Amino acid sequence: MPLRLHWAILIVLAFSVSISEGSSSAQLKSFVSKTGSNVVIGVDGGTESIRACCFDAETGAVVGKSCASAYKTYHPQPGWAEQMPQDWWENLGEAVRGAVASISDSDSNICGICIDTTCCSVVALDANKEPLRPSLLWMDARSAAQTVEVMEKCKGDPALEVNSGGNGPLSAEWMTPKSLWIRQNEPEIWDKADTICEYQDYINYKMTGKMVASSCNAAARWHWDGEECINESTEDDPFPGRPTSLYEKLGIPELASKLPTICLPMGSLIGGLTEDAAEHLNLPVGLPVCQGGPDAFVGMIGLGCIYPGQLCLITGSSHLHCVVSSLPHRSAGIWGAYRGAPLPGINFAEGGQSSTGSIMFWARKVLGAEEVDYATLDSEAEKIPPGCEGLVALETFQGSRTPETDALARGALLGLSLSHTRAHIWRAFMEAVCYGTRGCVEGLEKAGHACEEIIIAGGATRSKLWLQMHADVTGKPVVVCENSEAPLLGSAILASYGVGVHGCISDAVKAMVRTKMRVEPSSELSPEYTNLYNSIYSKVGQCVKPISHAIARLRGGDSSYASVSEIAPIISPSLLACDFANMKAEVLRCVKAGAPRLHVDIFDSVALDSPWAFTFGPQMVKAIRDCSPDAILDLHMCVYKPARFVDAMKEAGADRFIFQFEAMADEAEVLELAKRITDAGMKCGISINPATSVSTLDSILASGLISVVNLLAVEPGFGGQKFNTVILVKLEHLVQLRQEKGYSFEIGVDGGVNEKTVPQVAKADVLVAGTYVFRHPVSLSQGVMDLSTAAKSSTAYF
Repeated sequence: MPLRLHWAILIVLAFSVSISEGSSSAQLKSFVSKTGSNVVIGVDGGTESIRACCFDAETGAVVGKSCASAYKTYHPQPGWAEQMPQDWWENLGEAVRGAVASISDSDSNICGICIDTTCCSVVALDANKEPLRPSLLWMDARSAAQTVEVMEKCKGDPALEVNSGGNGPLSAEWMTPKSLWIRQNEPEIWDKADTICEYQDYINYKMTGKMVASSCNAAARWHWDGEECINESTEDDPFPGRPTSLYEKLGIPELASKLPTICLPMGSLIGGLTEDAAEHLNLPVGLPVCQGGPDAFVGMIGLGCIYPGQLCLITGSSHLHCVVSSLPHRSAGIWGAYRGAPLPGINFAEGGQSSTGSIMFWARKVLGAEEVDYATLDSEAEKIPPGCEGLVALETFQGSRTPETDALARGALLGLSLSHTRAHIWRAFMEAVCYGTRGCVEGLEKAGHACEEIIIAGGATRSKLWLQMHADVTGKPVVVCENSEAPLLGSAILASYGVGVHGCISDAVKAMVRTKMRVEPSSELSPEYTNLYNSIYSKVGQCVKPISHAIARLRGGDSSYASVSEIAPIISPSLLACDFANMKAEVLRCVKAGAPRLHVDIFDSVALDSPWAFTFGPQMVKAIRDCSPDAILDLHMCVYKPARFVDAMKEAGADRFIFQFEAMADEAEVLELAKRITDAGMKCGISINPATSVSTLDSILASGLISVVNLLAVEPGFGGQKFNTVILVKLEHLVQLRQEKGYSFEIGVDGGVNEKTVPQVAKADVLVAGTYVFRHPVSLSQGVMDLSTAAKSSTAYF
């Protein structure tokens, strides 16, 4: 049996079982004509507008014209993006009425409608299903702190495995962090919200009066199990496929009941148009409405990408790679795989590049070629051989998504000489994008998701050179479909199946999706590109990485920690692990080892509630200062009422006064102490225990009073403890926050630092090490050197 026929049968069987419960929708009046020409309406709710188009339900041919209606996006604060749900509804009416009016054949019979929308544009509705606030648009990033909280509090929860194998990061686009943001920042809205849903769900409710979720949305962005969530609720399992343990750990167990309780696969019948909806859309009452899903993933259907081994490549300003897979393998370096998505019986995993088409737009402008069309630039580049005669570029202008997530990665152009021309540079950037695509494909394949062919859509399809280059660099055949409006056609395919024109989605795809061209890898050029990728491109990113990060940090502000010469973090010996009986000799050992900073733990046995956790006072600090006049003294003040010690420690010679956050009563006391420390002429730092969420510091850091954040990887008080990996997510959060906000605080990691843990925390500015360096078998100097070398050579660094 041919492989695709085998999978088509499995998909049909899985899908027939999944919609058996929804067969009540089959009781709807059928609008399918047995004699006339049947037409379905596909709708694509995008970021800037909503579009509608009519298609022949049997062949997929466009009937009439595509009509769009634009809506407004509001940006009340930087990083925020909102839209009015009421606008979606009004603009839907305008787009659908226009599309229907453009049908020239008066005998055409409209038999169904389906809509796709942006994914995770979140809506809060009251008991009457009226919006309580503007929608948090998919690209709204206000919940960045909540993503960290989710990863910290829920580490190890099975639901998070779709986020790079549980390693994160979690995007602020997703449903859970956005819901958590509403709960924490708008509790009155949260309490009034009877329903939390998406653009997709809201529009379908407005059309049918039924609140249902799409299993594709839920699987791909809600942390739901796409195969289980379509099952009926039972007394034993009231929320099938829902991540209730995740919600409970976050303190929002009620989210399970606020989200739609019914979840249907794409293509299922939801219900018929209500009288109000029919009037608004100028369509018949009772017209069947079929379930859609996220625009990009409905686009997979429109490209015929429903069989394992097919990779859908959506190109535009960025690249999105979605590979269909037979198994839900999950690992670091990919997103997914999502069970039961885009359709029951299959899975898909994602990869992505942040900047692709946007680079070509930028390059055209920078090269002064805005008056030159893209075809001319391609024609010039076509004359340049692969490898651009020694010129290589990196496409990570806006950071890297997969297979390595790195928000601070930047683009590069290496190997320039006076012989290189505009054509060389243009081709180098085209190749860079293709190399990046190969890296994403290899990441997906390494995770267990085979890729046999690439089905491509979007802007890249307009360049024959770039299409061939994608095939040559990846070594995969590249397929271009006839209809470039993949989401619209995908919605039409789902509608044609849902109303019964086609018996299964695979039949609908065969009838309605047509191939325009198939580009095979060149037997001559593909091996050459493989050699260039392995020997040059794949190594360039790691080589450039430390410099890119140092530059990014330099732009963030304080050059005291951002100089290019200071690429590796500083190793700061902790005197808590030294020989107290020989303090002067131990301090001099640190100075001799070249340690520019010394870490002094001041514990008073009150804050830590232990008689043994009692260390040094101002007199000892002064003695340490006398032994090391040029060293920077960092005091970790884990004491009761630390404000009592500010003046004394300043007089003793301290440079940084780092107090323990958990010893403070509230934020007001924290800010008051921070101001007192800075007024005394010391830099102020704040230290947090492993169990404390780093997001609690966000508003404090915004004050600008904090110069150091000390992340404890062990419990304070004693040396030699095991390193707690919970701080890794906190470290990532602080690095990103500092870059995004332009803050200039240092980040320190304190405790459990050794050769094995350094690679995990090399993004920090200061690594505090006690037991490892003071008890090093060779010498303290060698211990400091070993840690510094491990940090510099670490592939995880930056």
